[in-house]
Amino acid sequence: MSTNYSNCTLDELFDVNENIDKDKYPERYKQLCDEIQRRKDSGEFERKVQEIEEQENDDDENEFIIEFSSEGKGTNRKLFILGVILINVVVLALVLPKYIVSDLANIHEYSTEIDFIECHKEEVIDDETDKVYTYFDLNIGSYQDTFSAIGIGEGKCKNLARDLKIGTNVSIWHEGGLIHQLKSENSVLLPYIYMKPKIRELRTDDVNFYWFGLVALWFMLFKSVANAVVPGTFTSNKKINKDT
Repeated sequence: MSTNYSNCTLDELFDVNENIDKDKYPERYKQLCDEIQRRKDSGEFERKVQEIEEQENDDDENEFIIEFSSEGKGTNRKLFILGVILINVVVLALVLPKYIVSDLANIHEYSTEIDFIECHKEEVIDDETDKVYTYFDLNIGSYQDTFSAIGIGEGKCKNLARDLKIGTNVSIWHEGGLIHQLKSENSVLLPYIYMKPKIRELRTDDVNFYWFGLVALWFMLFKSVANAVVPGTFTSNKKINKDT
């Protein structure tokens, strides 16, 4: 069967050339080779190569690289490296503690009487996928304080809200109102091992922003950092010279 390759782009021709079975479709392969040769004779290959080279040159011109001199004491280089290190230290100091959930032994046990209890349902829509995520939080009120067990299962949340009556005495291990463990009489209703990952998930909900920023910083400054360590490692048409 004859195939018309004249309507194919160069990229499509390259793709067919890499995947076609030459032995099974010799006629098609000959037509493909003829079309590729025709494109070469017409100068389309050369134009494509020139277009790619111009695009690469544009990317190189837009690249941000700081160059440093290897002469002198290297004060600017040292200050630049120190600045990059400090930025990383600050970001890590902000992010890493969010992953740490206090041990139960370090959390005060608060014994109280329930004044109010509810299983709160919350729906969150992902802006990118439009997918709806449903979360259930158990909220317990005692005097003027409110304690929350966040992101627990629907069945567990509703059962606790139903079974724990107003006036029931409970023991709550919490930090900032977040329940790390819940106990009633001698029964542990929400164990620490169950709540720990949920608390960590809540605390680290916004850390992707920091990680993305740190990766973007390194992507932008990697070559400049390399130049600060070993001057002249990278060069660019668009650059900032910092002589010591």
